[in-house]
Amino acid sequence: MIDNQRDLSHYVISPLRTFVRLRILLLDWKKNIEKYTNEKLVTFYISLFSITESVVNPVPVEVILIPSVIKFRKKFIKFALIASIMSTIGALIGYLLGFYLEEYMIRNFIDLSDFGELYGSYGPLIILIGAVTPFPFKLVTIASGIFKINVFYLIIYSFIGRYFRYQIVTAMTYIIGPKMIDIYDKIDKSKKVMIRSLIILTLIAILTMLYIYDRF
Repeated sequence: MIDNQRDLSHYVISPLRTFVRLRILLLDWKKNIEKYTNEKLVTFYISLFSITESVVNPVPVEVILIPSVIKFRKKFIKFALIASIMSTIGALIGYLLGFYLEEYMIRNFIDLSDFGELYGSYGPLIILIGAVTPFPFKLVTIASGIFKINVFYLIIYSFIGRYFRYQIVTAMTYIIGPKMIDIYDKIDKSKKVMIRSLIILTLIAILTMLYIYDRF
């Protein structure tokens, strides 16, 4: 059980305990909604999820954003802003990983050099799509570093896309309330299908643009 009376620094200097509590939260996040009584703690968790989700964390920020707004309804704009800002910071971390580990990642994982020119031309649009849709945003942030896209594009379009996404989620939660959990559950169940479909459509779009690029 989360002890909301303890100082926030306790969770910062105890990463293992924080991880355990996060795991408990994720296993049954519905039942843990009522445990959110400390706004600072909620802000900390939103920030943690937002940063890591842009780099390595596979868990979407909505998992903690929705119950947080249910508990603190008047903070729906604040929470969306925090999530967007911290997610953009996480995007910069992912960018740096791709930027400095370019040769290692391409040599050991996958050669994406053929898409360099395409990413250079449509980079801002790709970042915006990745920030708004269920497409794994971490792949976009790391790819942005690999292809050395203008970092200001990454910052601007990441923030715009993330804020648009998170503000819609928090605003809907503010209006609908706990019913938003059921809506998210239905979305989450079809998430894998959505992501696969999006990846297929993205690949088709990339191949189409490459074909048009070669023709002209």
